Amino acid sequence: MKSYKLLLGCAALLAMTGCVSEDMTGSSDKGVLSLDVSTRQPTATRAGEYEVTDFPVTIYKEDGTTRVESYDAVDAMPEKIRLDVGTYVLEAHTPGTMQRQMTYPYYKGTATSEILKDVTTQTTIVCKQQNGSIEVNYDEDFLALFTAWTITFDDGGDQALSIKNTNGNDPAAVYWAFGENVDKLTVNFRGTTADGNTITASKLLTKDQATETYDGETTNFGGGDAVVVNFTPVEATTGKVTISISANIVFTETSETVTISVVDNGTLTPENPDDPQTPDDPTPGGDDAITLNLPNNMTVSAATDKSLGDTYIKCEKGIKSISVSIQSTSDEMIESLSDLNTNYGVDFIGGAEIVDNSDVVQLFADLNQPLSVPSQGDIDYTFPIGNFFGLLGFLSGEHTFNLVVEDMDGNKKSGKLILTVD
Repeated sequence: MKSYKLLLGCAALLAMTGCVSEDMTGSSDKGVLSLDVSTRQPTATRAGEYEVTDFPVTIYKEDGTTRVESYDAVDAMPEKIRLDVGTYVLEAHTPGTMQRQMTYPYYKGTATSEILKDVTTQTTIVCKQQNGSIEVNYDEDFLALFTAWTITFDDGGDQALSIKNTNGNDPAAVYWAFGENVDKLTVNFRGTTADGNTITASKLLTKDQATETYDGETTNFGGGDAVVVNFTPVEATTGKVTISISANIVFTETSETVTISVVDNGTLTPENPDDPQTPDDPTPGGDDAITLNLPNNMTVSAATDKSLGDTYIKCEKGIKSISVSIQSTSDEMIESLSDLNTNYGVDFIGGAEIVDNSDVVQLFADLNQPLSVPSQGDIDYTFPIGNFFGLLGFLSGEHTFNLVVEDMDGNKKSGKLILTVD
């Protein structure tokens, strides 16, 4: 069989032809292999047909490493392949090497075949999709509200998937190689509205409602799973805007769509609530004069997009002081913060002053996370809490950042951000 079809959502890859033969010496006893290649096809939700005759095919000895025959494409295979009697491992895959992030699905399959003397053995390699896909959708209200946004997906690996705004259009699906034993995805959202407000959100997606998947798993994300996440702004009666995040997964083998669990990791407000997040705002009357726009509580790793930790501060009367203190359930984190105080004189445990503090600049420069600090009288400043993500990513626990902002008239406002590391 030389012609096979596969439903895909990407352009056809260029076909390659030719073959190479090596290591054919051995016993004079021969048999014949008649080889087919097929794929476990996705559902009609992934439209776009093309011939997969360009899949390279390799035949190995039983050890799976010693190559016997290889063909650059299915089209280049003969109808019958003569082989020495024995057991062989057969492999076929999408041309090229699978990368962590791709614009098309990557298929691969293996099979074992025993060749008998003077017998034609029929074998089929069934190639399965190795990567999943992640797709985001926006509605018209979303596109009318936001001028810029960044969405990241973190599966706990060494690289997060980042999707930025694409000229008002839903971006194409991204094919993503999930890590091993990934049973949850953290979705982080940060958007800027036309009037300059920042709205952030962090959600946890799990497959605890799934009953069936492409690979038969019920808890882990893997090859063939298509995760679709929808973002919709919602305006509360108070006038505040939040983001509704819903998600479903399309099982590519069964065509069944199942809504997956969305766990709220924090509130979704563009600014702090009317009641401060920490008790006893020193000067409640300062709220109108001071903006402290903290992100929402979120789950992070070393790979989380650090821009999600940006904290916008504005004082109409000018900034006088920004104090940052950190509490943590991690002994290692407390020890690290203590070392920073010893080595740089920056006390994040008792409360570190950020304004005009050159020691803070030097500290983050040495951590390869450069930042600038404001001077007294500056009107606004963005404190990049995301600069801590690289350190926090290896320290499991709950880390609480407490900020107190004071303006030149003595007004104060406080807030907190809780970062969780699994």
